[in-house]
Amino acid sequence: MRVIEWPALEAAERPPQVSALSIGAFDGIHRGHQELIRRITAKNTEFISTIVTFRKNPKEFLGKKDFKGNILSLDQKLAIFKRLSVARVVLIDFSENFSKLSGKEFLGLVRDRLSPGFVVLGSNFRCGYRGATDSARFKAFYHGMGIPVEIVPPVLETGRPVSSSRIRTAIAAGDFSAAARLLGRNVEFDLSPLAGERREDGSFYRTAPLRRIMPGPGNYQALLHGGGKADAVKAVVVISKDGILVPRLGEGEAPCRIEFI
Repeated sequence: MRVIEWPALEAAERPPQVSALSIGAFDGIHRGHQELIRRITAKNTEFISTIVTFRKNPKEFLGKKDFKGNILSLDQKLAIFKRLSVARVVLIDFSENFSKLSGKEFLGLVRDRLSPGFVVLGSNFRCGYRGATDSARFKAFYHGMGIPVEIVPPVLETGRPVSSSRIRTAIAAGDFSAAARLLGRNVEFDLSPLAGERREDGSFYRTAPLRRIMPGPGNYQALLHGGGKADAVKAVVVISKDGILVPRLGEGEAPCRIEFI
């Protein structure tokens, strides 16, 4: 999988290969996102499957009150995209200038730099200044250029759309089984960017720098990965308002990834 920064893409020549693409924050890469990805990767024999997403969640950049933290780190997102057979990911570093682009300007840039031959969007997609351009306007804009746009209805779980906000609510409540049903996999925390503080009862990680959505204080069942162990180790991790206390896997061995179960 190739990862390209948006500025580099803008400076490049028009790509010779036409893309099948989807655009969005992809916070969590949940079951709804996976349906979008499935539809673009199904075109891999004709086009290069491409995800256009953000290095930093736009809601975080804009200081939205409903943003409580990311579900995944960027590294986790890229690993999942690769696992789902996405051929190319374009990363936008969301900025003040970028946030002021109109939807028409953004769609023009995407057309010029990514040569879309097929586009898949969620029904709640919005782009452009203050989200003024929705999926229907996106489709109409590209329809005039002969570019097909497929708008995909939400995937439902218990009669309600699967969404990143539902997943964040479940994680915040410590309901990891509900979050897993929405994600299609267990919730994981990547500890590798953090330096753990060694304590008598384990390693303590201050999680604020990760900007992740966290459950309330309590004890949680998890699988610990890493530390030289071939298999995951089942353990109880302790979450406080300051971070996570994780049992050590052995002498000098700290886990690098937590999978909540």
